[in-house]
Parts: sequence; C-alpha cells; structure tokens
Amino acid sequence: MLEKESMTTDILIIGSGIAGMIAAIEARKGGARVTIATKGSLGKEASTAVARTFRTYHGDEIGGREVPGYDDEPGKHIEDWAMVHAIIDEAEKQIQNLIKMGVPMVYKSSHAIYEKMPVWRPEGSDNAHGGAIVLDILAPVVRQMGVEVVEGCQMVNLLKDEGRVAGASGLRRDGRWLSIYARAVILATGGAAGMSEVASAPREIAGNGYAMALKAGLPLKNVEFNQFYPVGLPTPTGQYVHCAPLTLMMEQAVLKNDKSEDIIKKHFGLSVQDAMAVSSIRFDWLPRGVALELEKGKVWLDLTRVPAAEWDKLPERNWKQIRRTQVDMKKTPLPVMPLSHAFRGGLLVSPRMQTPMQGLYAAGEVTAGWMAGERGLGNLPSCLAMGAIAARNAVADMEGVKSPRQAGVVDDGLEEAQGLAKAKGRTSPVEAGDEIRRVMYRHAGPVKSSTSLQEGLRELDRLEAGASEYLCSRAEELKDGLETKAMLLAGRAIMKAALMRTESRGGFYRRDFPHRNDKEWLRPVLVSYDRASGEVRAEPGGKLVLPKSL
Repeated sequence: MLEKESMTTDILIIGSGIAGMIAAIEARKGGARVTIATKGSLGKEASTAVARTFRTYHGDEIGGREVPGYDDEPGKHIEDWAMVHAIIDEAEKQIQNLIKMGVPMVYKSSHAIYEKMPVWRPEGSDNAHGGAIVLDILAPVVRQMGVEVVEGCQMVNLLKDEGRVAGASGLRRDGRWLSIYARAVILATGGAAGMSEVASAPREIAGNGYAMALKAGLPLKNVEFNQFYPVGLPTPTGQYVHCAPLTLMMEQAVLKNDKSEDIIKKHFGLSVQDAMAVSSIRFDWLPRGVALELEKGKVWLDLTRVPAAEWDKLPERNWKQIRRTQVDMKKTPLPVMPLSHAFRGGLLVSPRMQTPMQGLYAAGEVTAGWMAGERGLGNLPSCLAMGAIAARNAVADMEGVKSPRQAGVVDDGLEEAQGLAKAKGRTSPVEAGDEIRRVMYRHAGPVKSSTSLQEGLRELDRLEAGASEYLCSRAEELKDGLETKAMLLAGRAIMKAALMRTESRGGFYRRDFPHRNDKEWLRPVLVSYDRASGEVRAEPGGKLVLPKSL
C-alpha cells in the first residue's frame, strides 16, 4: 500500500511553465490560496524553458501570402476565433505585466532577417532561451507572493465531487501519494510534443494533461495538429537539437538529399532561406518536405559553403546548438530530422479558459486553439495570456464554493498506482515509454496515412497489453509506469483523431488525402475516452464559420 497524505488549497495549478506561473501570480493577486504542483523543479521542465521570443499581434500579418501554392486562407488550424481574440486582447497587457515584475523585455520592430513581425525578447536571449530567462525571474516572485510549491510530484488524476472538480492527486518523488483538494483547478501541463522520439520539447511534455482530462470524461479537440520543426541536429547521445532559423538562413546553407538535390527547391520552389523567413511556411511546409525525402534516404544540412562573414554573425545561442553536435559543421554536412515541436489541440475551453467540468480551467498548450498563429501571435504570449485569464476567472467563480468533501471523493488514480505497485512485472516502463515515442514518431510524424496510423494504433494496443508487466517496485519506476500509461492513452487519442481527419490542413498532412477540404473538414475532431471499456473514440464536431476578415 502506498503511504497517503493530503493538503487543501483554494486554487491548484498543475504545471509551472509560463501559463502556470502567471496563473499563480494572478490568482494570488485575487486573494486566493494557491498551490502549484510540478513534476520537476519550479519552471525547469516546461516547454517555455526552451522557447525564445514573444511575438505579439500587430495587424493581419499572415505569412506566405506572396508564395505561390501556399495555403494562406484562414482556418488552417481550426482556431476558436472567440478565444483567439480573447488571447490577443490580453497578451500585450501581460507583456507589460512581465516588465513590471522585473523581466528585462526589449521590443524589436523587425526581428533580424526572419520573423519579420515585431517581437518582444528578454535581454540576453541571444545567449540563452528567452523563456528560461523569464521563468527564472518569475519563480522567486511566485514564492515571495506566498504560493505553495509542490515540486517533484507527478499529478495523474483529477478528483471529482458530484460532477465538480475537487482537486487532483499524484505521486511524490519519495513514493508517497498526495491528494490536493481544491475549490478550483487550472491545468497548465503543456501538450504532448515530448511524446515523440525526435522532439524540440522536453521529454516530460508527454501528454499527461491530455490523459488526465480524458480519464475525467472530458473530450479533447484537434489533437491531430502536431506542429513540427523541419531541422533537428543529431548529437552523440542520440538526441536531436533544434537548429535555429538564423543558422539555416545563412548564405549558401542548403538542405539536400543523398543525390545532392536541394530538397526545398525540389518540393516547394523556394530556397531554404526564403522558406525559413516565413514562420507559417517554416512549420507547415518544410517538415513535410524533409520527411518525404527521409523515406528515400538521408537529408543533410550542408553549411560547408557558407562564407566566413556569415558564421561571424551567428549569436552564441546558435553556436551552443551547433557545438552540441560535436561536429565541425563548417567542414562536414550533418544528417537531420524534423522535430515534434508543439500541439495545437487539447482540452475544450471557453474564452474564459473554463472547461466543461465545473471548477476546472486550462491554460497553455494543453488547451485547444491556444496558438493564435493566424493572427501573428506567438506561443509564449498565448500561454501568458491564457494563464492570466484562467486565474482571474477561477478566482471570480470560486466565490461561494465550499472546500470539497474529501470523504466522498473517489481516487481512481490511487487505485491505478496501487495496481502497478503490486504487479510483479519485468518490463521497464522507461523502455516501454521509449518504444511509444518511436511508434508516435514513425506513424504520426509530419507525413501520415491511413495505413501507417492504423499500424501505429495496433502497436500502441500491443504496448497497452504489456502494461501489466511493468516493473514498478521503486518510487521512480512507479512514476515512470504512470507516465507511460498516460502516454499510451494520449497517443491513442492523437492517432484516432489523425485517422478521422481525411484531408491535409496547415501542418497536418495526409499522404492519402493531400488537399484541404473545407466542404467536409472545416470542423474540429473530438476525441473521448470510455473508462469502463477502455475505448478511445473520435468523431467530427460541428461545422465552423470562418470570420469574414481576420
């Protein structure tokens, strides 16, 4: 039996990226008792920590309009337009809020030779990730404001009381089971980009929030939209490093195949420099071209003809990425792979960031439609805005809500954990998780098809059948076992949604349905989970009406 403990709070925030951090700060300003639970150290395992800039909205600046053949019509990513406008209205206010809290933000009206839209950047972001700089400044603010921080706790289960959220529970690093009872909960766990063999996101961003929502009976929306980045550089450890745009935009840089063909010109009629200059093309087109060429052989990043003056312009942040390869890229081409980067789908939320479950809110990548990409708004400002909106509404709606009746709350997560702990299996859950990542990258990568997705689902079913054989005799193994089971559920949801969407749209590409089909698919895909049967179901949502103008 697991040793159990509990605590109470007003608002529980799960996740400590920028959405979770700003939600904690805003909720404390509103007078609520606030607790943050995070699986690692405060702010250290979040996708925010590997992001750089804060791109805010400055007019209808959709990239790619001037590129022949590129889909520049609105609606590529099935955004919830009411929520997009709510995020845009809040984002600039929260940038100013960061500045007031001591974040040294610098406004750039034009960002170098790429990201031609205006951006905010923390000072020092040429040498380090801008998101990490912000989190390092916010973390002490969170603590000084009296937020209770629970580090090293893998939250796996939402607690419910008569249909309302009652908190959440999970496993502490030392093996104790912790139940945190709350009057409101904000999920800010990130998406599932780390649930892939090759990813720019940390491995910890592996669909845990998606699984928690599904197990609680909540639907997910548009989780088939996994955004990829085209170029990851190999390292001696087997991991891949994000290759920043400025490196790829140096004069004479080229992506080529084994036949030395320029693959970007081959597939899209553009140079890699022109393609990388437009954010939407960078994420929608380029990963697809790299993936298609990888089916025939290797894809190489060749920088051997780049002039010396171009190398001299690269900031230290780019050099850090290059040095991790331990290869002299001035002399040697490197084989590259596209990276799983971010998900656009997730929990259904209103513009108030409220989910269909009373008392439960969500912010950041774990939600659907969180990136207002077609309005020029970047990842970090979107997450920042959503965290603030979620916190304000959680505090306002909490008035009159009593603390949950602990005696009446059933903890399905505890039952799952105890079942794993009692098993006498021999399978390493870490190895099983790595196999899930391989399956997801192979079958739900930048190029998808019915045949491959169905094969991937069969592979996940096989891995699911072996979950009872996980070796979970120690606390660390039990944590890995719980995370791996969550990955299996989230992976099935992602693949079922991708199988349902029989078209290509934005960065979502089906080889067997290569064209956008607004007649049938200008609508979301909704995924649900039947806990009793273990079945994951996908179905189309209602038809959307696009705004007349952005």
